[in-house]
Amino acid sequence: MVVAVVSADDQERFREALTEIERVAGTGNRKWHKSRPERRLRYLELALERDIGLEDVFFGSYPKPLPYFFPFIEVLERAIALKSGPSYTARVFVDGTDRKKAAELTNALRLRGVSLEMVKGRRDESDPAIRLADMWAGCIRAATLGRQQEESLLRRALDTGYIRRTQEKTP
Repeated sequence: MVVAVVSADDQERFREALTEIERVAGTGNRKWHKSRPERRLRYLELALERDIGLEDVFFGSYPKPLPYFFPFIEVLERAIALKSGPSYTARVFVDGTDRKKAAELTNALRLRGVSLEMVKGRRDESDPAIRLADMWAGCIRAATLGRQQEESLLRRALDTGYIRRTQEKTP
């Protein structure tokens, strides 16, 4: 599962809004698997209700053992293409990547035609947008495993256009 958050909005205001729903939901700066189920679902419900990240969240689902690098590039490339106008320069922050992998991602995305300032690693503890992507990845994974609350939440997010698939058909 690959999830990307691509936002052209005021980044400071966007991150503040995400931090506020983390506070209200009680998730703090925890990832999906470190949060209680009711809190992580409340967090995603608040994001949906308040339109925080509306049309900014993209995902793709790929079979294992495909190396993560290829799906990641595909989702990012498609998400940026869907969100960007004719003139843009993207800054990409990736959860927990090192400098070498960030340089490889930068080169790969540029080869695919993405106008890119840089790719930089960030820890999820320091970036609310990465935590938003992680929460959606956890929800989507749980939905594909048949968990009803997550299925309902994902269906609602897809139906409202909050979240979008970057593939024609998800395996």
